[in-house]
Amino acid sequence: MRIQSSLVRSGMLCGLSLVACLLGTRPAEAEVTLVENNGFSFFIDGRINVFISQGVGDDFPQPTPNLNPTPTGTPAPQHAVVGSGQPFTAGYSNDQGNTGGKYSAMRIRSGFLGSILALGVKKNVSETTTAKGYISLWGTAQAFARDRVQDFGQSTSKSFDVREGFVQFEGPWGSVTAGRQNGILGGISTEIDFLYGHNFGLGLPCVDNYFPTCGHIGTGALGPGTSPGFVYATPSLAGVKLRAGVYDPVRLLGVWERVSYVRPEGALMYEQRFSPAFMVKAQVEGMYQPMAILGTDRTDKVWGVSGGARIEAGPLRLGASAFRGKGLGVYQALQNSSSSFNNQTKNLRTFTGLYAQSALVFGPLQVSLGAGRVLDDQLDEDKIDASASGLKTQTGASLGVYYRLTDNLVLGADYFRFQTDWWGAPNSTLDDMGNVVILGGVLTPEKQVIHFINTGVTFHW
Repeated sequence: MRIQSSLVRSGMLCGLSLVACLLGTRPAEAEVTLVENNGFSFFIDGRINVFISQGVGDDFPQPTPNLNPTPTGTPAPQHAVVGSGQPFTAGYSNDQGNTGGKYSAMRIRSGFLGSILALGVKKNVSETTTAKGYISLWGTAQAFARDRVQDFGQSTSKSFDVREGFVQFEGPWGSVTAGRQNGILGGISTEIDFLYGHNFGLGLPCVDNYFPTCGHIGTGALGPGTSPGFVYATPSLAGVKLRAGVYDPVRLLGVWERVSYVRPEGALMYEQRFSPAFMVKAQVEGMYQPMAILGTDRTDKVWGVSGGARIEAGPLRLGASAFRGKGLGVYQALQNSSSSFNNQTKNLRTFTGLYAQSALVFGPLQVSLGAGRVLDDQLDEDKIDASASGLKTQTGASLGVYYRLTDNLVLGADYFRFQTDWWGAPNSTLDDMGNVVILGGVLTPEKQVIHFINTGVTFHW
């Protein structure tokens, strides 16, 4: 996924295809051609980065005790905090806290993008049409069984992940991309974070199935994820471009697992560079996926809409985005997590994300500042469920400083403040028959704040 970046124009060369398909922009000419033979052009691109990351703050919170008296003297109903033992659901589960409920740990990690080796081949199949095959292999710097998923025993492999594998045909009529690629919903917020926030940084060290770390994804920016699909993009008409595609459907495991149709996604964008120093881009996106519960006639749908814009004026870069949708999750569209639905009723929750990012670029130096928040709405049944304190918001604020030593070598240092707030479990007790009685109000809502300081280096080609 290659991106025609403002950082290329400002001297901060990104040099990787990375966000290309997802963003629907033309490739930046940063490929390293290895061989040209019989009309074929073989090329590579990629990067390697590594960061030292220090996290200090709160351990994942313990549930607020329910000390209400009961007629029989038995303990009042206790609850779980959503996200406990479930990475990428709510809060930061780190498995590194002490008895005082505090967290302090230093790790060596990959950045927003991991170690990537991409291989491709291109050939003109007609006078006007080019065919390209592309595969990108992603790895991380984390030690064996020490990334955030592996710490919870869900995986032990550190092999490369074939993150992308597609064939693309491009001509004056537009382009068609078929194969494993990025989704469309969430593309503009990820583009803003990539270009102006954490291309050469780390941000939130979440480690998920999309980026090795999250930047602002999970705190207002939405990641589009990757899956097999067919996507058509129109040629640009006075700066206006349409992308539309269908993707392999995603199941919400254990709940909404019957998915009978492919998932449509689309984006309408406008991009225009009015002068070498002034550019405007705006984009709106949408996604829809029907689903059902196995063995039943009960159906529902996951949907999402998002939009955003970015402006470049001289050394100033500004970007802002928002999303809203049902069943999305906080990190990426169609996220398998218990923050997406109520465990008893299976009803899907609605999410709202807001994100803003700025940067100043002076030659080889970039200074970035960003903030964002995602809200997980309560369902009516959540308000009377004494067994859980659900996710309310995740909030992030970031500062980054990046310096290009050469066209291919960038030093980076960034700070990220991560905060999670929960709704709080309903205040409750038991009657003399042992039934739960909701008293009104909530127990003290749980909260977690962690500060991350990250510094590292990126080599890209």
